[in-house]
Amino acid sequence: MPEKKSNIHKLLDLATIITGAISVIFLLMQWGMPLQGKEPLFNIADNCVLVMFIVIVSLRFLSMPSKKEYLKKYWLDLLVCIPYIQFFHGLKTARLWFILRQGSIIFRAMRRDKIGEKLINLLGLKPAHLLIASFMMTILLGTFLLTLPIATRQGVGMNFVDALFTATSATCVTGLAIQDTGTFFSLFGQLVILAMIQVGALGIMTFSVTLALAAGKKISNKETIAMQDVLDHGSVIGIKELIRFIAMMTLVIEFIGTMVLFKGFQPHISDPVRCLYAAMFHSVSAFCNAGFSLFPDSLINFSSEPMIIVSIALLIIFGGLGFVVVKDLWSLFITRERPASLGLRLHTKLVLTMTIVLIIAGTAVIFFAERGAALQGMPMSQKILASFFQSVTARTAGFNSVDIGKLTNSGIFSIIVLMFIGASAGSTGGGIKTTTLWVLIQAFVSSLRNKDDINIFKRKIPEAVVLKSVSVFMLSLGLIIVFMYLVALFEPLPFRDIIFEVVSAFGTVGLSCGITAQMHVPGKLLITLLMFAGRLGPLTIVLAFSGYQRRINYTYAEERVLVG
Repeated sequence: MPEKKSNIHKLLDLATIITGAISVIFLLMQWGMPLQGKEPLFNIADNCVLVMFIVIVSLRFLSMPSKKEYLKKYWLDLLVCIPYIQFFHGLKTARLWFILRQGSIIFRAMRRDKIGEKLINLLGLKPAHLLIASFMMTILLGTFLLTLPIATRQGVGMNFVDALFTATSATCVTGLAIQDTGTFFSLFGQLVILAMIQVGALGIMTFSVTLALAAGKKISNKETIAMQDVLDHGSVIGIKELIRFIAMMTLVIEFIGTMVLFKGFQPHISDPVRCLYAAMFHSVSAFCNAGFSLFPDSLINFSSEPMIIVSIALLIIFGGLGFVVVKDLWSLFITRERPASLGLRLHTKLVLTMTIVLIIAGTAVIFFAERGAALQGMPMSQKILASFFQSVTARTAGFNSVDIGKLTNSGIFSIIVLMFIGASAGSTGGGIKTTTLWVLIQAFVSSLRNKDDINIFKRKIPEAVVLKSVSVFMLSLGLIIVFMYLVALFEPLPFRDIIFEVVSAFGTVGLSCGITAQMHVPGKLLITLLMFAGRLGPLTIVLAFSGYQRRINYTYAEERVLVG
């Protein structure tokens, strides 16, 4: 008898999934195509779907031995009936409730039956493959949603290439935009972009595991090992705690940022609801280093508002430090979990040192380059504030408080260098990373001093890390050179602007000299591909598609060559 009931429940689960899929298809059809008098037909279809669902709920309720246990486990089933019974304007609400419930059912079924794990085993996917596949699926889903008429204010939807560009820019937290986010997209389209920014910044795998942990699910050993690779964590021990910390840190920092920005935007946005929404959008976009803004000129109109500029700059810095660094600081100074005698980890010291040096150096070079040009006419305090902000945002954030197109060549070059360096490893930003630059500099200094070892803060850097840094630098530089040539081949635009756009796309920065919307389809597709490669990292892509190489346990005879 229990086996029979189990089979009944499996059939009901299958029927629920099929019914939910039909409901989602109907909903997308109504969003994505003109009804032209077909509303009654869709209303009948919606009613049929809801009746089917109520039948499934009733059968499941009757087949359960414990009715109380059913109400505990499937309480969400009953919510869909409430607006349906009300009937007045309840049909669409019921369908939305049903889709929310259906999403949880599909997720629960996949977790219980380990569908995802079986698919991974079947395809033989490695962590790098999973990372690439998860980003691709998110981008394609976002592209589809942005092509729906409901995504734009005009109700016509974006064309596929522009939608793909925008979805990639959001998921890869770049910020390059073909259309103005605040005026072209509807609330639905803006929320789709915001969701892709949040998911893309945390990493799709991190986000999915966070949801699983929040739902009380256990993650398997394979998932733990995969997350170790994604987060570049040295051990599988503490992975779950790190993921929980990442989720909580993100929510807390973005909430604080929202409250501060709400206060800063109040004098400029009279409607409190719109003000709160703008504060939330820019807080998430800043912490995720995305650079998307609801204002047509980004933050130029707020260049004299220290509360807004400094708040967004701090959000960018926290997002660019990396989750592991913030966790290290938290463990040492707040919770005292890490003994004070051990101090900060080497990675944390390098990231903090390089971040401070790059912010100060970037502020100085931008100030001296633009004090008589783009910053001309501003008070000294505003010049320093604008230089500081552009120094911070150039390393993968993408906001701007001055017109980038009016910068001098020296200012443009300074920002290009900062964009190429990028944020820190394990953060929401891109670029070659600050630690990579530090290792390369130390390797250069050690070479000049004729030293074989690279020592930093009384620690020796492993040779494997040095080789990886060189690989990242060479692959990144080569990728930029190739794409500069290809974009220049297809786009008859000023070469300075092309260089800036390409480096901005690779570094997932989002700053532009204003040529993004002028590009043709080949140029947009090239920049789209480069944003994707920049977010994942060229080394990750190369390792994902290169075959497994057996470790060689012998070495050849050593012989020196003349260099330099």
